[in-house]
Amino acid sequence: MSESVTGRQSGASVSRGANVALVPFLYGVAGREELPGVALVKLLTDVGLTPAAARSLIARMRRDGLIAAAPRGRGADYRLAGSFLENFRRVRDGRPEPPPWDGFFHAVFYTVPEARRAYRDRLRRAASLARYGLMQPGVLISPADRREHLLAELGGLPEEGTVCFGRVELATGDAARVAHRAWELGELDRRYREHTARLLAALDEQPVPPGPGAAALAAYVRLFGGSLVDTLRTPPGLPPELLPDDWPLPALLAAVGRTYAHFGPPVTEYVEGVISGAAAAGGA
Repeated sequence: MSESVTGRQSGASVSRGANVALVPFLYGVAGREELPGVALVKLLTDVGLTPAAARSLIARMRRDGLIAAAPRGRGADYRLAGSFLENFRRVRDGRPEPPPWDGFFHAVFYTVPEARRAYRDRLRRAASLARYGLMQPGVLISPADRREHLLAELGGLPEEGTVCFGRVELATGDAARVAHRAWELGELDRRYREHTARLLAALDEQPVPPGPGAAALAAYVRLFGGSLVDTLRTPPGLPPELLPDDWPLPALLAAVGRTYAHFGPPVTEYVEGVISGAAAAGGA
């Protein structure tokens, strides 16, 4: 399955995708939807980017509509936008209980000619951000109607080819098999269990968390790795009947909560200090 559709992320490595994932993580540590630009650059350098790379990443995310800028003094404040803002709120507010399986997936049927390959690539990227799964070539599915999110990311319909919306009706057993492939639930099952084991081991190995500081923030990012990004790869609203037995996501979310309660306070204290310092300086 194409990673451009599933949106697989590798966590806090130095790849472009992983660096993008760092940004909403840092907003989550701060507990804010908006940060001063100078503070965001500082935090990104604390976790391993150079200042130039941090500014380049911010500029790229602005172009992609993932953050929005508002002038502030000599600099700017940056607010999460689009799918990043939606996902930030999903993590912050928790997941509502999904409804039972109602017999169909919402679907996107598309054909885009090779001459419009750039549009096709944007479609796949937009589908990833809107948490669609790939049922088969040319057919994307979602347990909820996400067309508004998809079109907002996509910016309209193609000049050539077709993008149509409809439904795919399936019996529960067939739907479960389709969901398993479309969202790579077997792979997610493995990753969720690995994340949970790593987080619980860290709690046992470090009964006293480190004090506030840049090193603590960097260690915190490494500890969580791609766990929070991976939790978002289970599409919102996927009915429990379609999930594998003993689905490990609830255990991972519980481990995330325990890890945050243990390691989070000193890291949050440090991040709040960086933000306060940036506010006092008036931006940069």
